[in-house]
Amino acid sequence: MCVAVAVCVAVAAAPAVAGADIVHTVTTSRPRAELSAFLAGKAEAAAKKRDLERAIVLYQALVVARGPASPEARELARMWTLSAQSEEAARVWDELAASTSDPKLKAEARAEATRLSENPDPFRKQIVLPALVAEAKQAFKLGRAAFAKKQYGDALVYFHMGYALAPDLPGFLRELGATYDKLSARDRKVDFYRAYLLRRPFGKNADEVRKELARDKGALAALSLESSLPCEEVWVNRQPVPGKLPQKKLVVAPGRYRAFCLSRRYEIGIFEDVTLGASQHATIRFNWGIVVNQLTAPLGRIAIENPKAPGVLLDLGVSSPEIGVVLPADGRALRMVVKDDSGARVEERSVRIRPGERFVVKW
Repeated sequence: MCVAVAVCVAVAAAPAVAGADIVHTVTTSRPRAELSAFLAGKAEAAAKKRDLERAIVLYQALVVARGPASPEARELARMWTLSAQSEEAARVWDELAASTSDPKLKAEARAEATRLSENPDPFRKQIVLPALVAEAKQAFKLGRAAFAKKQYGDALVYFHMGYALAPDLPGFLRELGATYDKLSARDRKVDFYRAYLLRRPFGKNADEVRKELARDKGALAALSLESSLPCEEVWVNRQPVPGKLPQKKLVVAPGRYRAFCLSRRYEIGIFEDVTLGASQHATIRFNWGIVVNQLTAPLGRIAIENPKAPGVLLDLGVSSPEIGVVLPADGRALRMVVKDDSGARVEERSVRIRPGERFVVKW
């Protein structure tokens, strides 16, 4: 199958745990390995069974407790890689490199992050991580018990583990906010809510979080989504967008957003990125059209310039006579090369395709 895809200019990254400087350094009454021991065996078992989605969730919770430079972080990166989620694996390696004091491990982590982020596959299966409700409820119960004993460091770790296990389970946002307050880190409550909304802009608790953040002037931003042709699927920060485009001024948290438009019919996947500051509004627009191959007598194939990598030609292949192509936002002409299979007939053209247009190519 031919793929006409925009070049990805940045690695999609879910944000690190909000308040990571606190949750990874706060004093706890018991060793962190003990606090998280109830998850360790389950994570190892899931990895051994190749139940990758479950293993990812469990290792994410373990990394919250044991740190981004822990052995569990390496396992988390491995699980993401085995799941063909190279961008997420790269994020974990980046965080490991930033956290470790071991020069050899730092170099290894940076090399892995670079390798994995260079060529993300837009047609990889978008996995949906399960909510591990039973384990999350156990963490919640342990967190409430620690909070009642005024062991606020333990409570913070437990609540963050539970949040990692089931982010949409009611209660964790409230308890985390209260725990940050007890640790004299009230500003981290806002940071945590923002991180939740950035990671899960369409999550079950998203509206509650928006309501809380709306009380602080400048805590939110707005994002609009448009496409010149219908997308079969649209994802933002790894979450499917409900409804169809356009979507106007979605209330979101400040931060970096990666949007993905997929059309299997026209064999195209497009990534677009934007970074929003507080109180800012930005629009992500998927500019694309359809090239119709009507090269006959002799049969021919088409290559067209990638607007995000000038000089690079994308071969549209012959699997379908109608293929989606990414178009430049400024409407400039693109280089096109058409040729027959023998190479005896070759023509180079300069074409200007309008967004949403079906552009027919003939000899």
